Amino acid sequence: MKFKATDNLNLRSEPSLTGSVVKVITAGTIVDSDENVWKKVTLADGTKGFCSATYLQAIPEPPPAVWNIPIPKIYFVLSQTYLNEDWSLYPKFGHHTGVDYGGAGQTNIPLYACADGEIIYREVFNSAWGASLGNHAVLYVHSVDKSFLYCHMPADPPTLGPVKAGNKIGLMGNTGKSAGGAIHLHLEGFHGRFKIADRSFISLADIKKKTFDADSFIRSKIK
Repeated sequence: MKFKATDNLNLRSEPSLTGSVVKVITAGTIVDSDENVWKKVTLADGTKGFCSATYLQAIPEPPPAVWNIPIPKIYFVLSQTYLNEDWSLYPKFGHHTGVDYGGAGQTNIPLYACADGEIIYREVFNSAWGASLGNHAVLYVHSVDKSFLYCHMPADPPTLGPVKAGNKIGLMGNTGKSAGGAIHLHLEGFHGRFKIADRSFISLADIKKKTFDADSFIRSKIK
């Protein structure tokens, strides 16, 4: 459990006032401990020792992150897998850069934020990137430092700003370069905070370095 020092205090070599002073902990320092009266603590630099619990304030653990599937459960079935090899559809690098979920020909299928986060990028179908991605937007999830690119929406993408897991952020569509004009969600996962330059892939190795299997990742987070 984590604690914050409420005042300057001595970190001692043993749980006693007679223990030699290892270091002085300044007020506001965060430490790890699982002891009572005298706390056996570990500093961020790895230094270990004991200090009085009187001057340590418990810091509540943050609640676990909430995750949500990106579409209604009935459609949460892959129609195209991550890095599927198909040189006819993907002549440049021969592999699918994201995952697809088909809409079975239906319209008005909602898209949901897969976690608490922030829409950090949006673009419309008649832009340079929109020619292939259609109306698209990126959800950045701070808790895992990963980004999720939602593509092919039929209408304008969501506005920039914070969203909660399960919030509706658009509809499934087929704007941009949608194989056969099929209505579907093309979802890509990127490590870190997305920048559009990240999608200027130069090789298959570059794709593997920048992206990840968004479907497998989301499924691993859903309880």
